[in-house]
Amino acid sequence: MGEDRGVSQRSVWLVFLLALLISVSTMGMIASAEEDEKINVVCTNSALADFAENVFGDELAEQVEVTYIMPGGACPAHFDARPSDAVMIAEADVIIALGWEPWLEDLITASGNDDAYRINCMGLGEWNIPEGAAAHLDVIEEALSEYYPDWSDDFRDNADTYIALIEETFDSGRQSIISKGLNGTKVVTIEWYSEFLQLLGFEVVRTYGSPESLSTADILNITEALNGDEEIALVIDNLQSGVEFGENLAAQTGKEHIVLSNFPGGIPGVYTYTENTEYNINELINGATAFDENMQEITDLEGKISSLEFQRSLLIVSLAVITAFLAISV
Repeated sequence: MGEDRGVSQRSVWLVFLLALLISVSTMGMIASAEEDEKINVVCTNSALADFAENVFGDELAEQVEVTYIMPGGACPAHFDARPSDAVMIAEADVIIALGWEPWLEDLITASGNDDAYRINCMGLGEWNIPEGAAAHLDVIEEALSEYYPDWSDDFRDNADTYIALIEETFDSGRQSIISKGLNGTKVVTIEWYSEFLQLLGFEVVRTYGSPESLSTADILNITEALNGDEEIALVIDNLQSGVEFGENLAAQTGKEHIVLSNFPGGIPGVYTYTENTEYNINELINGATAFDENMQEITDLEGKISSLEFQRSLLIVSLAVITAFLAISV
């Protein structure tokens, strides 16, 4: 009887465990199915991902998953794709790219995903200015509206709302620069920030390309330009392109070195396009202010030196007069 009871108890436990495993397995299948029902949007970089998320908007956030391949601190031209990136592409319903990433086509081929809807943002200009950002948002919105026509009105409204926020963020930064008297500040910059800086009110004296492309003559010409104009305040680098060149250049010529980011996520705590714009503008304001303060300190120091030299000269003349007077008196 005791043995039968033990067998019965073991049977009950086995049935319970089997039911538990089936339950867990079923829950996993349901969760997986729910995930599969989501629209999987894969972007090549964090800026495009931010644009896509804002076009879909909060209303559709639960139905869409937006991810991106390239870390915020990486350069699209030098990024090395990983096997996990091919897995990400393989699961994509929509792929959004700049259109010139040298690694993307090989990644798509490796993934075997020929069915994903492709959106390319080729030739739309710099996305770090409002006009360029709006152009990228418009292309993404129009393409998504064509592919998901039921949501087209939401896409357009969401894109317009985000474009307005981007313009407001940029204008607020420009007004801060003007109010602090920093408009007209002279700068030397890596070339893809030139338009961004000019729209903010800075004077771009000279630009340079990616550091690895510069010849010795290029470097000498940039250095001469910096040494030849004491009013140039900033040397502006791009985080994703490397900062050593600009850092050395600024140190050699006594200018402030500023590092801006082209992509959200490149700077810790800066995760959206508008946050990235605010960060870049604040870095420019802080750098230009620091340069002005340093120049003022130098001017004050030169004034003190000049005053001391005048007092020294006056003392020498006074001593000479006294000596002459004493000589005559004797």
